[in-house]
Amino acid sequence: MKRLFLLSTLALAAGCYTKESEAPTGLSSFRVEVTGITTGDSPGTLLPVVNACVAKYGNDQTRVPLELRGTAECPYTLPRTDVDIALAITAIDGTGGEMTSFNGPVSFRVIPGDLTGDYGTRWAQLTNGKGTGSVRVAHLYGETHVWVQDQDLELDYADGGVVGDLAKLPVEPSQRTYATGLSHGIRFEEPSLSTINLPEGGSETSVFIKQFMRVGRNPEAGEPLTQNCADPADPNNGKQMMLLVTGTDSSGFYVTDMTACRVPEKSVAGANVQTAEPDGFNPGRFNSIYIYNYSFPEGLDSGDLLWTLSGTVAEFTNTTQMSFPAWTLRENVRLLPQEQWNKYLDQVPPVEVNGRLCGYSSSPYLDDILCGYSYKNYKMESLESSLVKLRRVKFPKVFRNCDANGNNDMPMFCPVGSSASRSWQNCFEEPPDDPDLPERKCVIDCTLGIGEYAGTICAEKTTYTSFGQFVVEMNATGPASLGMDESVPNRIMSVNVGTTSVKPSKTLPQGYRLNIICDQPVRARFGGDNVTADPTATLIPANTRYEYTLQGSEVTVALVRDATATANAACKVAPDTRSRISLQIKDAVPDLNPDCSETDPDAAKALQCKQLRAATFDVVGHLKHVGPARPRWNVLPRDQDDLCCYPGPGMECPKPIKPCP
Repeated sequence: MKRLFLLSTLALAAGCYTKESEAPTGLSSFRVEVTGITTGDSPGTLLPVVNACVAKYGNDQTRVPLELRGTAECPYTLPRTDVDIALAITAIDGTGGEMTSFNGPVSFRVIPGDLTGDYGTRWAQLTNGKGTGSVRVAHLYGETHVWVQDQDLELDYADGGVVGDLAKLPVEPSQRTYATGLSHGIRFEEPSLSTINLPEGGSETSVFIKQFMRVGRNPEAGEPLTQNCADPADPNNGKQMMLLVTGTDSSGFYVTDMTACRVPEKSVAGANVQTAEPDGFNPGRFNSIYIYNYSFPEGLDSGDLLWTLSGTVAEFTNTTQMSFPAWTLRENVRLLPQEQWNKYLDQVPPVEVNGRLCGYSSSPYLDDILCGYSYKNYKMESLESSLVKLRRVKFPKVFRNCDANGNNDMPMFCPVGSSASRSWQNCFEEPPDDPDLPERKCVIDCTLGIGEYAGTICAEKTTYTSFGQFVVEMNATGPASLGMDESVPNRIMSVNVGTTSVKPSKTLPQGYRLNIICDQPVRARFGGDNVTADPTATLIPANTRYEYTLQGSEVTVALVRDATATANAACKVAPDTRSRISLQIKDAVPDLNPDCSETDPDAAKALQCKQLRAATFDVVGHLKHVGPARPRWNVLPRDQDDLCCYPGPGMECPKPIKPCP
């Protein structure tokens, strides 16, 4: 038996043999070497590196060694312009050696990032296995690689066809191998919420649309990310990134980067700045975003901190958001004692939206009536998805259904023309038989409080029913000491009133409303350029806000000191633009119904309506951009505690709103 086993074993051993594997042939890959990185608009200009690195070299960018630039120790700052990356390319065969027999075009791509140059910068010709080229790219962040591939290059499409100079395309070879090679990692700073939101090229929309972005870093992945501000003197420069959940709703949540860098107004190209901010910086930091989760974000609460946030960048109604999101929780404040739930929210107080942010200049303008209407108003854009505050707004007194054809779709309107001829009309050329003309006129008159609705606050009912949003009138321009909006002081005209009739320095458009406040009693008469006041004119008591709407051909007011005055009067004459902004409170305060009737058969409901319309309100909420809407900016409170009320004379606040402190 043992003899048989031994013979079997010898037979098997004799049948085993080793065959050398065949060496792979043909093109296998490419060796890709980066030989230079410069700015696209200034050839030869090196990209700057982050402040933390340049500080080690005397804050002198030119002293940073070339071999350190673009490394993990010394990443480049996020470029806001095109970048040219010079390459040296070598074809590699299956054995890892140089393949000198390869001749043909190779194409480029970059991840993450976009190709932005013409077709001539998207490929290179290799001869005898070697070649050089320069690829123009943009929107780079984090660890970036340039890919070289033996395949056709990326084309641009528009209007259903290929665009660009096709003469710059290479002659396509008869066969492609789809071999690929990539460069070493080029390190740029990690993105922030400001990176995603900051406008470029005069556009309000994010340049990272359709790109997957990751903001923040988990502790196990390395050191927490810190802010790299353009200005080293920025108080937040070098601070740790802090991602704060500022609110949740049924479809997602809002996040603000608490330690984002300041953004100078003049640094944003194309900004329409009518009145500069006192400190020279935008009121917001482009540091907030809405996260569209498709459902309520279970496990998240307002006031929580996040380590990371990721998703695909999208624009919805001109509001930048992330969809298909993921996040990692850093701190759940609801696990703390209740008095600490707002410890982070208290560090990001809401910014007040006032006339300066709406886009007021020193003189009234037609567009002023819609707060932030200008598409280049980056003051408002800098606050998109952030918590903001409206002060002393008035709710509508009329809800009008302008949907004459019953399709639940309201026509848009825009300002057309210039100077005195500027008016609100169809956004596009209006055909003589425009079927939307009656609806559009109704919407314009109601929304702006003109025509049939002059002197009142009207909200379009279909818009409220469909979307829950309605128009409110913002705080009037005037002295802050009287609770008014003094954010554009040059719009308030000062008049020294003595015994001789005087007028303000500027006339106003016909039909304008104005407020007059004087520290001594005066007499006032309204009229044309030649109007004068005398002791028989209307009495305006001292330190009392007097509101008046110009009638007919009236364009100004004449003032004279009243006989009871003890000194000349210092008066302020302030035009009231009656600016509108939208509010959406259905989810936050479902029990507060603005579409009410003061003559409701239910006495309690009638009283509630009277109290609502007589009051003014302070409102805190997230600022949302709705491009097609009029007004274009919408404030969404989180709950009833985001509203408070200044009750009308002899009245109380409507339930469940509490009085303002």
